[in-house]
Amino acid sequence: MSTEDQPLESQLELVVSLTGDDVASIEAALLSQVPGSWASASSVVSAAHQSLLSNFPTVPKAFFSYCLRKLISDGQVQANGIVSKELAYQVRAAARGAAA
Repeated sequence: MSTEDQPLESQLELVVSLTGDDVASIEAALLSQVPGSWASASSVVSAAHQSLLSNFPTVPKAFFSYCLRKLISDGQVQANGIVSKELAYQVRAAARGAAA
């Protein structure tokens, strides 16, 4: 894993300053990038990060990765493989309207 996957302390300060609406925007961007078929988690995070770069230029991809893992934990996104910071797994949209 490269050191750029880990946020710097100064970047963590920026993440702490995000509002609930900011985090909701990041989660929405991630969900909009998750396809119905399996795709690389890395490509989803990169696409979402790129789509919000003008709004959140200083928020690191590592935070987007954290948000994706939270969406997986919450059941909004399905994962295939070992879910980790390294993003070496696949994701797809969770089935809508499926019985829990």
